[in-house]
Amino acid sequence: MAYPNLGLYIHAPFCQRRCAYCSFTSTTALSLEPLYVKRLLRDMADWGRYLEKPALETVYMGGGTPSLLSQDSLAAISRVIHSEFDAAGLLEATLEANPGTLSPEWLKTAMRGGWNRLSLGAQTLDNTLLQRLGRVHDAAQCLDAVKMCKDAGFDRISADLLLGAPGQRMESVQEDAARMIDAGVEHLSVYILDLDKQCPLKFQVDNGLAELPPDELVAQAYQALMEYLPQLGLDPYEISNYSRPGRHSVHNIRYWQKKPYIGLGPGAAGNIGNLRWTESENIAEWINDDGQTEIQFLSLEESLAEIPLLALRLRSGVNWSALRELAEELGMCGLIQNWERELAPFIARGLLRLDGENMRLTTEGTLVSNQIFQAFV
Repeated sequence: MAYPNLGLYIHAPFCQRRCAYCSFTSTTALSLEPLYVKRLLRDMADWGRYLEKPALETVYMGGGTPSLLSQDSLAAISRVIHSEFDAAGLLEATLEANPGTLSPEWLKTAMRGGWNRLSLGAQTLDNTLLQRLGRVHDAAQCLDAVKMCKDAGFDRISADLLLGAPGQRMESVQEDAARMIDAGVEHLSVYILDLDKQCPLKFQVDNGLAELPPDELVAQAYQALMEYLPQLGLDPYEISNYSRPGRHSVHNIRYWQKKPYIGLGPGAAGNIGNLRWTESENIAEWINDDGQTEIQFLSLEESLAEIPLLALRLRSGVNWSALRELAEELGMCGLIQNWERELAPFIARGLLRLDGENMRLTTEGTLVSNQIFQAFV
């Protein structure tokens, strides 16, 4: 049962402390690391055997804070990736890291393990805002982390940039981006703060203890950043992601192109064909293999809908002609016609554009993308 060119996502759930805006699966119980690693290594070996040592195209370890893992744990994970999977053609192996938890020794262990890309959770270079958000690093540590990564031999460095936090000066976002790029960052992931799930910051906002910037101001700042980043050499290739030419995230693109990937770790999601699964979010239950994995088999209609729903996030958009042909083969022309009727108003308003065979979001359309995507849900 060989699957070529798989992606592998690993969720490392450990944090020094939870950020005020975070609702991800994470824990500050760092003593659980040995048990977590034991279960993770077993799962990797099981998948490798079941899929007959499949070829890996990309690996991504996110969190949480993967850079909190010990050097021994990181080395063990790296060894099993290369022993249980065919990593000879690995294009990209990314580690997320908190700038306040990095060391030169840890980075050298990562390099020896075959990792070649770092994604730094910078968020902002405003120290007051970093404290308010509960981050464990300051601006100087963030910029020092970029240099540390470069000195260790990493030439592919990404950073997260958060927009729309309480008390954030919108004009400071462009300043932060420029300073990060000047330091050596070649990829930026720009996120607008989303408080749709329970977290300390949502509690503060809901109870009048903190106030979010007006949506109009955030939208203006986001649009200004979209126009500013290309001037600094970073072009958009997805709604929230900008990079220098050839420095895009190969792993993340596989999500939007519906390529298969395995998800391992508490709360991790995976996708092979029409099969979707999400591991238990209860970390203790996951470690003890007592948790319930959520499994979903997509219908033909759901599977078809995922193609435009994901591909429209990309700057290149979705090949609408190919999508229509596929729908005809599946006997689902009516579904395409329904989508075209629902999307027509967005095209008329200049939020969607047809460029030859491709349909894509315009700059204005990215600001209301969630409304457009409702057509496929």
